[in-house]
Amino acid sequence: MLRRRKKKNQFPVDFYGEEGSWRFVIRAMRQDEIIDAMYWCAHISCHRKDYDLLHMASDKFDCRYNYSTSDPSDLQFGLSGTPLKVTMMGPIVLISTIKERFVDAEIKPQPQQSTSNKLVHAMA
Repeated sequence: MLRRRKKKNQFPVDFYGEEGSWRFVIRAMRQDEIIDAMYWCAHISCHRKDYDLLHMASDKFDCRYNYSTSDPSDLQFGLSGTPLKVTMMGPIVLISTIKERFVDAEIKPQPQQSTSNKLVHAMA
């Protein structure tokens, strides 16, 4: 007899972005945030200098960056002769924080001018 598997919705879901040696995580906490998190992860990877994720981060993660390559002329070694690996911290940013900081600020309507002001500006 076939049993139906129970679908597991395991959250949070992390999307890793990077640009060079700079790495970050955009975290979706609910199912309706997944598409937004994927979009913002790609967008911030391309425009990282426009966003200060360090001050929006809710947590951090450690990532190991290997500075040594397979080319023997490019190998960088530590003091003991082992290939150099550096542990860096990357920010974890919730997609809800990004949306309230950037998306909601753009969506808020501008204060409407009264109709008399519109007529004065139109006539000028």
